[in-house]
Amino acid sequence: MAFRGSLQDIRLFVAAYEEKSFTAAAQRENSTQSGVSHHIRQLEMLLDVKLFVREKAGVSATPVADLLYRHCIELLRSLEQASIDVARFKGGYEGSFTVGIIPALTHRIAAPALLRFNALHPNVKVRIVEAYSTILPSMVAADDVDFAICTLQGGAPGVEARALFTTPECLASRHDPQDGEAWPGAPVNIIWASGMEARRTAIIAALAAKGVEIGASFEVDSALASLDLVSRSDWRMVNPLVMFDPVADAGRLRVRPLDDLSFDVMLLRRTSTQLAPEAEAFAEIMIEEARRATDAWGVASAVTAG
Repeated sequence: MAFRGSLQDIRLFVAAYEEKSFTAAAQRENSTQSGVSHHIRQLEMLLDVKLFVREKAGVSATPVADLLYRHCIELLRSLEQASIDVARFKGGYEGSFTVGIIPALTHRIAAPALLRFNALHPNVKVRIVEAYSTILPSMVAADDVDFAICTLQGGAPGVEARALFTTPECLASRHDPQDGEAWPGAPVNIIWASGMEARRTAIIAALAAKGVEIGASFEVDSALASLDLVSRSDWRMVNPLVMFDPVADAGRLRVRPLDDLSFDVMLLRRTSTQLAPEAEAFAEIMIEEARRATDAWGVASAVTAG
């Protein structure tokens, strides 16, 4: 049987049940005694049961009223929670966007940025696509993503880039308590992402300036797989400092910043379109999280960076 009563019927029933008086219920709900009585009679007719026994001192609930009260309380609590949840969506941006982000930033920066953004703008639908800088410009040009946060690896027609932030590049290797302060003397095995020839050339030159030669190399287009491989073996990788955590990674990785070699992060968008305010807000939070992650190394680097 479908329930055809109103929310007002339920609220006045609950008030009468708890106050054990139609008069007190009316005062509590800013109604009248006759109004409460009318709603209760309406409920009794709809449900075809007697809910209250009228007495000189007020009313007493019937057993079926006890049952109905428990269900009504659950309903009112659910509605109250729904009101609280919906209130979170007031005041922020609305809309949606898709952003392409390089793996070096999805590993540690994207998640806290997304959590902060969602707390401020819960009514914005965000879709994150992880991809390398070699393909993100073409994805922006093709409208596969609304914008991208990456390094700029070659241009694409109709795509505009602007600088977001810079973080140091660093050489990461497996943590070894016996490892001294000196840079590796023997040739090192390096993991590269495919493509990115200009960045690779700059890294090789920076390592050479430290007296580090390149031995064997792997091409692995997975940041997480590369990290796992480095932590399990003598293979090394060069990645931006924000990819590593000075506390969580201290026991498994040795991180050495490369002087004068920076990882420059850009925002790419189509020249013909204006970035939506909610997308700009997300980019700003990404910048803040990247700075926070880099600054964390300023505190802990003397101990963990080597």
